[in-house]
Order: sequence, then C-alpha cells, then structure tokens
Amino acid sequence: MTGMISLPRTRLAVKGLQLFWTLLAVWYEHVVFIYHVGRCVWPDSDIAPTKASARPTHVLLVADPQILDHRSYPGRAPSLTYISQLLVDLNLRKSWRAALRTRPDVVVFLGDMMDGGRFSMSDAEYEEYFQRFQSIFPLDQGIPRYFIPGNHDTGLGISDHFSKKAGARYESHFGPLNSHVTISNHTIIFLDATSLVEEDLQRLGQGNTYRDWPPVPGGSVEFVQQFSKSGNQDPIMLFTHIPLSRPDGASCGPSRERGTIRRGAGFGYQNTLGKATSEFLLSVLRPSVVFSGDDHDYCEYTHSLDNAGMSIRAREVTVKSMSMAMGIRRPGFQLLSLVPPHSSQGRFSHADSLCLLPDQLGIYLATYIPFLVLSLFIIFSANIHRICSRRKGQRRTALSLATSPSSTPLSGVLRSRRPIDSDEWLQYPSETDADILPRPTSSLSTKAPRPMYSQTFVLFGRRRRITIGTESLASLFRSVFSCCGNQDVPKSRGFAAGVLYDVRDVAVFPLAIFGAFSWWMFR
Repeated sequence: MTGMISLPRTRLAVKGLQLFWTLLAVWYEHVVFIYHVGRCVWPDSDIAPTKASARPTHVLLVADPQILDHRSYPGRAPSLTYISQLLVDLNLRKSWRAALRTRPDVVVFLGDMMDGGRFSMSDAEYEEYFQRFQSIFPLDQGIPRYFIPGNHDTGLGISDHFSKKAGARYESHFGPLNSHVTISNHTIIFLDATSLVEEDLQRLGQGNTYRDWPPVPGGSVEFVQQFSKSGNQDPIMLFTHIPLSRPDGASCGPSRERGTIRRGAGFGYQNTLGKATSEFLLSVLRPSVVFSGDDHDYCEYTHSLDNAGMSIRAREVTVKSMSMAMGIRRPGFQLLSLVPPHSSQGRFSHADSLCLLPDQLGIYLATYIPFLVLSLFIIFSANIHRICSRRKGQRRTALSLATSPSSTPLSGVLRSRRPIDSDEWLQYPSETDADILPRPTSSLSTKAPRPMYSQTFVLFGRRRRITIGTESLASLFRSVFSCCGNQDVPKSRGFAAGVLYDVRDVAVFPLAIFGAFSWWMFR
C-alpha cells in the first residue's frame, strides 16, 4: 500500500496545510460566531411565569456599533483607513447575523450608530452613510426597531466640524430625540442624553437647580417633566446613551474587561451625566432599571438615592459595544426579557443577560498570524528537504555511473578492430562459442498480478466478475490526492519557486473561503 500513495513530502505538507487552513477559515470566519451566540440564552427562567400564555418579550440591546468612515482615523493613511473600515464592517455583519439567531421581538440601539454622523457633510454623503448602516444591520420589517441619539450621532458641545443639521438628520432617519413606548406593560423611555448634558451646562452656568430651572422648549428636561405628569402606572425602564453619575472607582462587576467608568469630558464627549442630573432622573422617573451605552465596555452598578424620606434604588447596565474597533477585545450585546408585571407571579417582570461575541482582534493576532508563521516554516522546511534530496540523488547517480564497468566480454568482441583473416569469416562458431552471449537476467512472467479484490456474481443470467487490482487502486488514490494542485513538483523548480508555488496552493483555500463569506455578508 505504501507504493500507491507515494506523494513527495512537500506535497504531503501542502495537502495537510490546505486541509488545516480550510477548517481554520470555516471555523473562525463563520462557525465561531454561531457557537458563541448559541451559548447565550434569554433570561426567561428568572421571570418565567407559571402561566404559559404570558410569553416573555425578547428585546435585543445593541450599543455603539459606530460604523467607521474616512474621518474615523485622521492619522492613518487612506489605504489603511479603508482596510480598517472593511474589516470592521465585515465583523459587524457577522456579529449581527449571529445575534439575529436569537430571534428577538424588539431591537433597541443605544446610540452612536455612525461614527461620523455629527460631522459636516453633504446630504448625499449622509444618505449613503445611513444606507451603509442599514445594509450592515438588516432587520425584518415585522420587528420593531428603536434608536436613541449618541454624541457621535448629533454631537455634543460646539465645534466648527459638527454639522448644524445633525439633529434634524438624526430625526429624519432614526426617529425622535426623546420618546417612550410600552412593551409588555413596561414603559421604556428613550432619552436624548447629549442635549441633556448641554442643557445641564446652561443650568450650571446660571446657577439654578432643577426645581427653579425653566426647561428648554422641546428639550430633554421638559420631556422628563411632562412624562412625570402623565400618571404612568407601569414599571419604567430608562434608556440613555450616557451613563448616570457614580463615585469614581465604583466597581463595574466581573464582566468588565478593565478599569471602571470615571467622570471626564473632552472634545465631543462626556463620560457620565452630572450628579444633579442623575439624581433628577432617578427621583422624577424612578426607573426599575437603567440601560446605557457610550463606554463601550460592560458595567453593572446599582444607584441608591434618598429622596423625601424614600429610598430609590436602580440597577444600571452599561451595554458592551458590538464593534471590534471600540477598544475592547470581546464585543457583545444584551438580552432583555420582559413579561407583564401582573403575570410574573410575584417574581421580577424583567431580566437581562450579557452575550459575548468572539475576540476578532485576537483571531487575527493570536491565531492567524502564529499559524501563518508556522505554515511558512513547514513550507520552507519541506522545500529544503526537497532540494537536499534532489542533490543527493544527483550525486548518487553520478557516482553509480563513474563506478559502473565500461565493457562486457561481448562488447569487447563486437567492438574489436583488430584485422582478421578472411578464413575466419568462414569459421562458424561452435556450440561452446555460444557462451559468449550473456544469459537474460529476467524473463516475462506469464502469471497475472494477484488482484486485491475480486467478486463473482450473476447478473441477467450471466456470471460476471469485478476485479480491483493494485494499479487501479493506486490510480484512484493518485486522483484523490492530486485533486487540488500538482501532485509532483518539477525537478527543475528551485527553492524560491517551490516556496512560492506551495504558498499559493495553500493560500487559495482560506482566501477563497474568506472571499465567499465576505461576499455572502456584503450582498
């Protein structure tokens, strides 16, 4: 059997690497996203009512996708910025398709949908930017989708780079700045935290408290005050892009990658709402839970407030960004389950859980690059062995030719040029002279090679036999092993050419898979 699959070591290395990289590309470009999301479950068990009729409503929370544009990395070369944009878009598409496998009933985006939505640009460019966002996050028309504005959507503060149309563009493409909806007998408030920060700065500048502050018409403070007078009886859930205030150094829980949320502000951003603003929201709205974004990493913190002799406690969850470009290694999203309070049988009417996505940057840096280096080492080693084996074979052939006898008794007689008498032509060789001719070293065998498999059966009244010989089986194996790439490397091919051809043969498989999945995601 060894003679049937006698592939050179170089070809065996190439075939093995082809199979390895094929499996690697399929796993890390597609299956790993399904695997991670498949481990995430809706937290229905924490709220599941005894009545089967009250099915939980599943709300998918997505924070800070922040799709990139040419302004995202001003210090990078345009070509690198374009490549970064393509890779991040591809990662978001894969993550979103995997997230949709959870089959949500409602989707909420917690702000910063587009990284450069606040900047000055033409209407046509903004429309193209928005359509790109839509293509990355397609959703069935039957699934409600809600948005809240982030500082990258409408801007925060004053800058010549920010568009005066940012707020109006947001409202025409994503929806109102402040709004509220009812889902499963829970009132969800979508708050415009960026305009709230700007109004808070005006209030502080005039030295007023929220009690004596005349709210800006159509602003976030006015929206909150009007809602508080509506007589709402359902549990309230507050959705804000910017997290609420908390003490510096407050723990974010074990699910955070590093650090904590601290107070701070800069060009176009503010890490948390002000302390007075946070107390205003908690005391007026009294939310049962708060969901925020902006920080990109996960954080879980419980706010406590004593107001007019009443203790107010609200748990806040800062949702992870779904993008690989936001400074975290494990992007993610939040799963929120809701049931009407009257059907929760004394248990909580809402529960949420974190779902983590694959470490895309780690896949590139800790998986693809090390295995690429290892594959190149294997290809180099196999080609070195091929060159050395070829040279040894050449030396062995030259040595065998140099040491082989240059004549035989018959050749001496036939090539003799000595003069002979004419009488010698008349002398016939005797029987003993026939010994001059060498005896044959081998003879044709009349026996057929023994087949490896033979079976006799009767078909249509005639006896028939199927026989598979060694040569047939060897031909089958050769066709299988030579299905991709050449089976034999030309002997004249040098080291550099051999390496390049082997790299090509190995790379064509993962690149084709990567291209196929990319085409599928971008179509």
